[in-house]
Amino acid sequence: MDIEVIQHQKQKVIENFGEWTAHNIRLDNDIYTIAKKITGDEIKLRRVIQIVSDIAGKPLSHLRVLDLACLEGLYTIELAKHGAEVVAIEGRKANIEKARFSKEILSLSNVALFQDDVRNLNAGTYGHFDVVLCLGILYHLDVSDVFSFLENVFQVCKGFVVIDTHVSLSGREPCVYRKKEYWGHEHIEHKADSSPQEREKSLWASLDNPTSFWFTRPSLLNLLSNIGFSSVYECHIPEEPQKPCHRSTLVAIKGQREKLISAPLMNAQEPIGIPEESGHQYSESLFSRLFKVRLLILRKLKEIVKKLVFARRLQ
Repeated sequence: MDIEVIQHQKQKVIENFGEWTAHNIRLDNDIYTIAKKITGDEIKLRRVIQIVSDIAGKPLSHLRVLDLACLEGLYTIELAKHGAEVVAIEGRKANIEKARFSKEILSLSNVALFQDDVRNLNAGTYGHFDVVLCLGILYHLDVSDVFSFLENVFQVCKGFVVIDTHVSLSGREPCVYRKKEYWGHEHIEHKADSSPQEREKSLWASLDNPTSFWFTRPSLLNLLSNIGFSSVYECHIPEEPQKPCHRSTLVAIKGQREKLISAPLMNAQEPIGIPEESGHQYSESLFSRLFKVRLLILRKLKEIVKKLVFARRLQ
């Protein structure tokens, strides 16, 4: 497509729906949705694509992928460019129209975009998928929806789910689901008195629920196991150097739980789950405290330096 035409159509999208907020997609030569530079989400993109490639067991071009809450479509477009069949669901019109613009500019016939609430996910409507991407959406759901959402994800998944989410480091509040207890904390998404229009414009928050629920890492792992995923792994490489300690990339695999032959007594052993006060959680909490102390020390040092500079100017 002619460069001037792309630029003109991109400008029309911006006029109608605003600038791109996160997903910097190369459209043609030096034309990008944001700019010709690394803006941030490309680092996570590298991690996610490598995970999918390493674990899928077949070429990307042979996969059917579901991208939940796809935002502006970076992960959808990337997988489609590799030849995968991708279904993307996004709740906000501004985001889905930006994703649709990239799809059309790049002539990707293997992408299906739907403006829908991910809480409506079901196999009857969307079918089944080799890979499900659940990136940056889990922590936007409230406690009344997050359990059923993950169960629906399990139902449509044939292979594995990639989850990138915030986790709670404190776990102040318990909740019970199917007679099992999980911990986390409530996070404010919108002001309680905000209007539907205000919530629609808040592109990086929930669709409508004023609060969301962030699981602790042990509770999230236990929930994925209780739902039926046979194993769950955490990814550290490819690296995301700026990733905070309260955010994780997990891979939940929907496999068959194997029976042990040489240790048959274990087959009758019920999973006991990961305790909330596990060493891993404690180490993260300690790291979080040390990080805050470091920031406090740096602020104090800056204040001291400013005072010294000011005092010298007065001399």
